[in-house]
Amino acid sequence: MTQVTVAILEDYLRHRYGAGMPEQALFMKLVEEIGEVAELLNQRAGRKDIVAETDLSERLAEELADILHYTLALAAVNQLDLTKTILEKDRQASVKYGHQTNLETFMEQRR
Repeated sequence: MTQVTVAILEDYLRHRYGAGMPEQALFMKLVEEIGEVAELLNQRAGRKDIVAETDLSERLAEELADILHYTLALAAVNQLDLTKTILEKDRQASVKYGHQTNLETFMEQRR
């Protein structure tokens, strides 16, 4: 299976959207997808009727992928490096919460 990294997806989305897609439109799509995840989670918890005979886990995966897509698209069109930011935020959280392993160490151990 092909491996996708945050950096590769950001590059792809930067190329795909460039300056042509306003960040407001990307944000509205992100909010829409978050709403769809909320609806699915309510269905899985029995708080909302299941509309159709579908695999809720598969639909959840699809909607979460959409959330990642629009989150990374927002970063890409704003020329942000989320890989760098994710590693730094995780490093800070690891110190703050006393985690033994941070993301960077975890990735090094897996190599």
